[in-house]
Amino acid sequence: MGSMYEISPHPAWVDSLHTYAEPYWNQLLHSEWAEGLANSRLTLPEMQGWILQVYPFIHAFPKFLAEALIKVEDEYSRSFLIDNIRVEKAHAEHWLWMGQGFGLTREEMLELADGNKPVLRDVQCLTDWLWYVNAKGSLAEAVAATSFAIEGVTGELARKVADGFEAYRGRPGVDMNAKTYKWMREHAKYDDDHPKIALEIVKRHALTERAQMRVMLATKRSLELLHLALHSSFRAYSTVDRTEFAADDKRACERRSALRTISFPERRFGDRRGRALRAA
Repeated sequence: MGSMYEISPHPAWVDSLHTYAEPYWNQLLHSEWAEGLANSRLTLPEMQGWILQVYPFIHAFPKFLAEALIKVEDEYSRSFLIDNIRVEKAHAEHWLWMGQGFGLTREEMLELADGNKPVLRDVQCLTDWLWYVNAKGSLAEAVAATSFAIEGVTGELARKVADGFEAYRGRPGVDMNAKTYKWMREHAKYDDDHPKIALEIVKRHALTERAQMRVMLATKRSLELLHLALHSSFRAYSTVDRTEFAADDKRACERRSALRTISFPERRFGDRRGRALRAA
């Protein structure tokens, strides 16, 4: 990070954000998809399934950032988003290389991204949510949902599964070359910085209790929907019995439900006509 991306001390509410998001973050890190990939257990059709189905989301990702850029009025946020758009455009090409390494063609991936074939429901929900929050939400919500939540957990996921991903080298139907694993290696590296800068933008713009509450909800929603998209997209192409892993997923959901709910500020917000805040 350059000098213009200096990170300031966190205000107290950021601890609540991390605590609130943690169970959904961990659900992704310990999901059936992540554990299967980290241990090279996913079959070739399952690998092709999630790479193919999630590509339209990756293809659209720079456009989400461009929607958020429209809202920007400060140079710090503008510089970050412009640079991130450039990076994500390159990473969309790297995803195509990854798919080709696992036996997919550019044509079938681009055909899905162009809307000539439908994507799975859960992938569409993820895409629609990111479009909505970046187009209609505040800058703090948009950056929290996109660059803090999605890019942040993607970095951790990439670091977790990178070795297992490259362990597919030599399997029938897989060409594991430098292009094939470039997306995974790049995200394991750069996504350690982007979420930190994103959080700095969120801190600068989420200055009220209401704005901070909406940031928390946007972060949670992105993590939940990414989990569903990855899970559905590899399961839809599976030809094996994964009952034992379904039980693990159920236990993970139960653990998350058992966690203490993080309460939002104890205030009742006024309506859009500007009524004064009242104590709950």
